[in-house]
Formats: sequence, structure tokens, C-alpha cells
Amino acid sequence: MKKHKKFTHENISNSKTKTNDSTLSNRSEEVEFTKSDGRKDKTNLGLFPKYSYSIFSLTIFICGVYFGKYYWQSEKNKDLDDSDLSARKILTQSEPEDFYPVAEFSRNSAIILGCHSHIRLMPKLYGDIAKAINGKVPLFGIVSDESQANAGNDLIKRLGLPPESMRFIINQADSIWIRDYAPFILRYDEDNLLMVDAKYRTRDQFQARKKDDFMGVKFAKMFDLPVRSIPLVLEGGNFISNGDGLLLTSAKTLQANKEGKAAYSDPQLVSMFNDYLGVDGVFAVAPLQGEPNGHIDMFMTMVAKNIAVIGEIPPSEDPTNSARLNETARFVSTIPTSAGPIQVKRIPMPPKSGEDWRSYTNVIFANGILLMPSFSDVDPSIEQRAVQVYQSVLPPGWIVKKINCDNLVKLHGQLHCISYNLPRFLPIKDLIKRSFPKKNSL
Repeated sequence: MKKHKKFTHENISNSKTKTNDSTLSNRSEEVEFTKSDGRKDKTNLGLFPKYSYSIFSLTIFICGVYFGKYYWQSEKNKDLDDSDLSARKILTQSEPEDFYPVAEFSRNSAIILGCHSHIRLMPKLYGDIAKAINGKVPLFGIVSDESQANAGNDLIKRLGLPPESMRFIINQADSIWIRDYAPFILRYDEDNLLMVDAKYRTRDQFQARKKDDFMGVKFAKMFDLPVRSIPLVLEGGNFISNGDGLLLTSAKTLQANKEGKAAYSDPQLVSMFNDYLGVDGVFAVAPLQGEPNGHIDMFMTMVAKNIAVIGEIPPSEDPTNSARLNETARFVSTIPTSAGPIQVKRIPMPPKSGEDWRSYTNVIFANGILLMPSFSDVDPSIEQRAVQVYQSVLPPGWIVKKINCDNLVKLHGQLHCISYNLPRFLPIKDLIKRSFPKKNSL
């Protein structure tokens, strides 16, 4: 059995009600804790210093200052026993020993898209995705009822694609943003799987996205997997895993879990990331100032365990976010991996559309195909530069395909937000059986 060292990264910060980072050097602008509904709808933790970074190492909470230290974790945190834990069913064994989130650039067994009523409202978007993937990886659309599934099947038929190009699963939800509320899928002891389900909304916002928040339990039942609840508010679009024990997020994740009745300290947070998700290192960077979701996927992605693509904005357009992204790039380049420090490649950020933020890092990895957002009013030379950046860092044989997201961006989301990658070790035979169209109707 493979066993990983359990060391983690403590984030030293001050806690406020909202992130405030109006200047990069010492403050941070207010950031929403959840995606705006306008988009659509036994002892104390023993820690011992191991490595240290300079004071400008890690962006956290109220400032654009980056700092932190590596620590060895000596014991589990007893303080968590008295926390306000979820009442959902929890896996009996508490610490699978060789697990951590897989990387999206790794091979997938399938990709799931959040569709629901938008299969009728934005058929071109889903059709373009199905055509671009072209059977390279099984594609499933989540819909709320059979009529939506039939609409999806009709769309695939009109496009002249084989019925299996995109299948549809009925599973009710409140929104199409499946990336944020779907559970983490982990493998442990080489051939065992489990799902880790987090809270999607804080308690006072629970009713607004109740179906979304219970999607983890539904998925566990769908795949017949045990589910373990982590008592934190986590959104999948705000996490990047390099598949090698490293996890990156934005300060929003840590801030959102330091408030309210079940407020957690920094040691408790890093202990839970380690215990529940198995990661060896957790790093946080500042979100974009003024971007309402506060998610890392709006300005960063990883294409290999030691290669990151990070957005770039000219200082003349947005000096604050330009400096913030530059500092993020500098910091990320200092993070060690098993293949050496992370190599950073910069990619242009498309200009905003009014108040709507757009990104070329909000992508879908699909077994040799990278789907990149495209926008009809952006200078083609900018988009070509973005394509060239990916082509320069992706493995040989990968293809970059552009998907127009003009309508999707009006809902404050893009490709990564509506997609969910299933890792290659997760069987999908039963998923195919319950999908539409049914085999006897083909």
C-alpha cells in the first residue's frame, strides 16, 4: 500500500467578514462567498515548522500579501470532534491512506455537463461541445426530467451525430453549475473508491440551492459508492489539483469557512484538507478583484503536475488585477512538486463584456482535446495567442478547440463551471444503462 507523508501548509492571516483586498500589498477587496444567483437563476494539533517562505509567499484573506510555512502534522485534530458536523452518512474508516484528488488533465472515463432547461435555451453550446469532443470521451448531460432528455436526444440527432455522442441522465438540480456542487472522487488502497461531499451553500443560503447541495448524495447512490461528508463550504470551481498531492484554491475558500457558528481555525482547515482529501500541500492565492465568484478557475489552470497556465492583464487595462496576477504567477512558480518547481505560462485574459468576466483558463480537459472558451467580440489575435499558449505546454497529440461562450458568460459562468470530469478508474457501465436514449430505442 502506498503511503503519503502528511505535511500541510498553514495559512497565517486575519479574519474578517468579507475579503478586503483593495490594494495588492496589504488589503483585499470584498468577494462574494457564493456564485451569484444572478448568473441564472484528541489533542491539539501538533505542528512543527519544516520549511518557510518569505513574507510575500501566500495570498490569504484580507491582503494581497503572500506568506506561510510548511508543517509536519503529528496528530489528528481533536478540536474537530466538537465541530458542527453534517448529519449525512459518513464513511466508517476515517483516513484512507493513499488518496488525493485526481487532476483534470488526466484521462477521464466520462465528462458530465449540467444541462437542465438550458438544453433548450442554449442548444448550440451543448451541440458545439458534443461535436468538438466527437466521442473522444463519453459525454453525459444532467437534466431534470425525461422531456429535457428527449430534447437533448433530438439535438444530437439534428446535428447528425451518433446517439451515443451525448447521453442524458435524469437527476434534478437547481442549477447547471455542476462543477461547484458535485463531490470529489478519490481512490484509496489502489482499487477502492469513495466520494467526498462538501457543503455547497452556507446554512442561511441552503434553501436557495438545496437540490444542488444534495447532489453528492445522489451521485454516490448513482455510482454505488460510499460518501464521506467534509463539514466545509467548498466549490469545485475554486480548486485545482495537480494529481500529485497538491491543491490550489483562492482565499475565498478559507475565508468562507472561518465565519459563522462552525468557524474553523487555520490549523483545523488544513487538517481537514489533509484528512478528508489526502493532499500534502494546500496553497491559496488572491482572487480577481471585482470578480463575483472569487474562483481560481477564472484565471488559472494546470496542464501537468508541474505546469500552470495563469492569466495576464495589461497594467493599462486593470493595474490592480494585473499586479495581482503577476504576484500569483511569481508565487506559484516557487511551489515545489515531485517534478520540480511549478513552471508558469502566462495567457492573455479576454476583456470583460460589460460587467461580465471572461477567461481562457475556464476550460474542459477531454482525453486529448482541450475545450477553450471563445468570444465573438474579442480580437482574433488575442484568442490565437491563447490557443498557442496551450499548444506550447500540452502533451504531443493534444488539440485545442474553441467553444463560443457568449451566452454562457451572461450567466456568470463558462465551460469549466458546467462540466465535471469522472476519473478513468470510475466505471460508467451502470451510468450508461440508466441514461437516455435507452438502448432499445436506438
